[in-house]
Amino acid sequence: MEGLDQVSEEFSFEKEKEIARSFSKRFQWEMMLIGVGQATMWLSLWPLVINGYISLGFGSFLAVICACFAYLPSHEAQHGNFSRGNPKRRWIDSFVSHYTLITIMFPHDLMRCTHMKHHAYTNNPEKDPDYDTASAKSIWEVIVATQAGITKYQAIADNFSSDAAFMKSFNKGVAIGMIYRVILLTLVVIFPLETLLLWWMPSKVGIIYLSTFFSWYPHYQTDTGRYKDTRFWSHWMPRFLNHSMQLHFVHHLHPGIGHYDEPKAIEALKPFLIARKVPGAEDIPDRVKYNPLIKL
Repeated sequence: MEGLDQVSEEFSFEKEKEIARSFSKRFQWEMMLIGVGQATMWLSLWPLVINGYISLGFGSFLAVICACFAYLPSHEAQHGNFSRGNPKRRWIDSFVSHYTLITIMFPHDLMRCTHMKHHAYTNNPEKDPDYDTASAKSIWEVIVATQAGITKYQAIADNFSSDAAFMKSFNKGVAIGMIYRVILLTLVVIFPLETLLLWWMPSKVGIIYLSTFFSWYPHYQTDTGRYKDTRFWSHWMPRFLNHSMQLHFVHHLHPGIGHYDEPKAIEALKPFLIARKVPGAEDIPDRVKYNPLIKL
């Protein structure tokens, strides 16, 4: 693998992996709580709004917040960070991911198979499913890219049509996605305004938010290859409001590190990143706090 043998034994890839493994064991209960919590809150908004307990405007505001927190727990599940390699606990990955993604109408199987390809081909313009947002030159281009819909996914399917395992998950995800659309259209007939402001619009906002902070900021103007395909970045927003995606660099190095363990992991891995001359590594504080992570 490119660049792995260009440092001293003290900062070898094997020692880096050993440290990473020490942060890749804990059950991610925080993410499960957020995933189940936001989806349950979102579902509860419907009877609360329809029966007049809260206003539609306030309900829509809460639905947008739920949508913005919908993907991160699924992201942990996609990497098996709930089951941790235990076949008897894989149902937790599946349940949390399916449940939390209802808010943004994204099927777990579709998200998982395309996300694994993103990790395999990060920033490859031909094969990275997220390249359209990662390569955007502005947030406006990110917004436009999120509206591609079926055109984007047809291109992804064409790219990996010879991968039988991928296509099985992809087609299952597409089928579940169609079920979401049928439910949406049914609700539009019965509760048109509520459906617009509690589901359709929040899901759109949530997807734009996720594409901006999960894809565009971490991969903006980066290269391909380990230590190159993701970057550190700073932002005025406290990192907990952008899901700590300033730390997304360490996720691409070691996806098994759970989200809430990334700050400690990046502190421990800082000398290894400096040794490999990763841009921004020297600016990582000895203790990662709320904001800013680093100043570039």
